[in-house]
Amino acid sequence: MKPPRHIQLMASEPIALNAPSISIESESGNRSWWKDRVLDYGWGAILIGAMAMAATYPGRTHGLGMVTEPLLMDLQLATPEGRVFYASLNFWGTLIGAFFCLPVGWMFDRFDRRAILACNLILLGVTVLWMSTVQSWQALFAALILSRGLGQSALSVVSITIVAKSFEARQLGFAMAWYAVLSAPFHLLLIKGVGWALTDANLNWRVVWGSVGGALILLSILAIFLTPKTQSAKRPLATENQGSTLLEALKTPAFWVFSLTISIWGMIYAGVALFNVDIFKERGFDEKLYFNVLSLVTVVALVSKFFFGWLVNYVSLSRLLAVCLFFTAISLVSLPLATKTWHAYAYGVGFGIASGAVALLFFATWGKLYGQRELGRIQGVAQMLTVFASASGPLIFSYSKQLTTSYTLIFVLLSGLVMAMAIIAWFTPLPQPIERMS
Repeated sequence: MKPPRHIQLMASEPIALNAPSISIESESGNRSWWKDRVLDYGWGAILIGAMAMAATYPGRTHGLGMVTEPLLMDLQLATPEGRVFYASLNFWGTLIGAFFCLPVGWMFDRFDRRAILACNLILLGVTVLWMSTVQSWQALFAALILSRGLGQSALSVVSITIVAKSFEARQLGFAMAWYAVLSAPFHLLLIKGVGWALTDANLNWRVVWGSVGGALILLSILAIFLTPKTQSAKRPLATENQGSTLLEALKTPAFWVFSLTISIWGMIYAGVALFNVDIFKERGFDEKLYFNVLSLVTVVALVSKFFFGWLVNYVSLSRLLAVCLFFTAISLVSLPLATKTWHAYAYGVGFGIASGAVALLFFATWGKLYGQRELGRIQGVAQMLTVFASASGPLIFSYSKQLTTSYTLIFVLLSGLVMAMAIIAWFTPLPQPIERMS
């Protein structure tokens, strides 16, 4: 015979926190608070996700770029022809590595996320260690595929999904804003550390790169601070059956509008970021102004992340995407026309707003629109598309400069494309909010 309902509730509910005379479970309560608020729900998931995103460093262009010169010299590729050959290896390695997004997204939805994170970090660390020993272009190509695939592609999906599956849809805006912001100092620490080792300490690049690989293997200990299933400190998150499947997401116009437009934006960003100094020189601006504008872009992007993180709960995601694409289009068309210093700073403000907004939207959109059910797979496909696009950005900008002796044409063409994308995004219908899905 079951006890009355009110007795069941009393037996299942925890003792009130405002009862100081009862301390029999105070120690376990403190552990529970730490577990719920730090490890499962709050800063723990964000910090671990941010550190995992920073760990993608050796599989990204800015990471590989720090050891490119000594690597090319070691492999006797430090010639114009050798650089083109290396760029081709890197391009194809990036494209092939993009396919790693698909299986890791599938595994994240099915298996213990602790095991996925730990294995990803260990495999990436082993790859980086092996890359520090390569002696032929064939081995280098294989190392590029694996480092791009396990770092830029797979670990990015794991990192984003750790945070996305730790918060409800209404909390994702600010959670992802903090995630994007907190990953920056970890990236900076890696960059400064590797830079110091290569320049000030004059260590061989193989020693430095091998040390990065070893650090990644040690970093896999982060996985023990995650729990097998994600839950809120106050109540469970959406169940694994709540939300869209990958196939259902692919059938919605919103998935393709968001993924393709953000991918094209990433392509533009990659091209501009790689040739920014040359682009500014073409306008008659010196390198000092470029670094000042770059700093401005960073600060504005930081503020933009928090602002758009707040807006995502009040404004349609498609409208927000349209706004950031509008700022991008204006920035692109204005830079080739810039002749004064304040023009360059105005460009930096517009590009910074768009940069922060797009990053935030990419992190938060999928969980808010499609829920938890197959979020790993959905984000895996979206990440794969962005990797494809970003790999082609530098090629498009370099070919434009080669064919026309200027970047002006590509800026104007891309500005028109982005403006058209903004109009399409404004009118794109969104799927039913995940909070209402059963």
